[in-house]
Amino acid sequence: MSNYATGPNTFEQLRRSARAFRPASDDAAGLPALAPAFREGVVVVQGEPDIAALVEYANRRGCRISGGAGEVIGAAVRAVLPGIAPLAASALEFDDLRCATLDIIARAFDGLAQVDGVGATTASVILTALNPQLFVAWGPATRDAYFPGGEADGEAYAQFLTVMRMAAIAIAGDARAQHGIDDPAG
Repeated sequence: MSNYATGPNTFEQLRRSARAFRPASDDAAGLPALAPAFREGVVVVQGEPDIAALVEYANRRGCRISGGAGEVIGAAVRAVLPGIAPLAASALEFDDLRCATLDIIARAFDGLAQVDGVGATTASVILTALNPQLFVAWGPATRDAYFPGGEADGEAYAQFLTVMRMAAIAIAGDARAQHGIDDPAG
């Protein structure tokens, strides 16, 4: 069993963690923001993001975005979209997260986190909504578990994603080998 300083590292630990830490509210309200149409429209086609849905999604995940911040957040999302658009097909389990990719991620994270009223947690939640296969939400407890006393900036978030990539590979391998799951990411 992991001590969770390095996170769950087997499929069973991940399943137990998901059960233990699942939000009290159901994910149904967050699905519009994570639906393929949302991601396709925003990241791939680079259409106008549905900021109201994004704000609702983030607030249901513990962020505290005020009603008037939507316009500013929308501008920040539009500003980082061109940078992360090349990562639209990326996923933690399959991509090796090269230095150039980590730089893009760090810049996108910092671009969002520096917006008044956003911060590190909300920036990670927004990135997760834009590409849930690559980005992982990063709240204070998770940051402290992986980087005690560390900075909550884009560079640390990019490092966190490399740790999550290793965990994803280990969990996927365990799911395939121990549980016979052909497509663990699915």
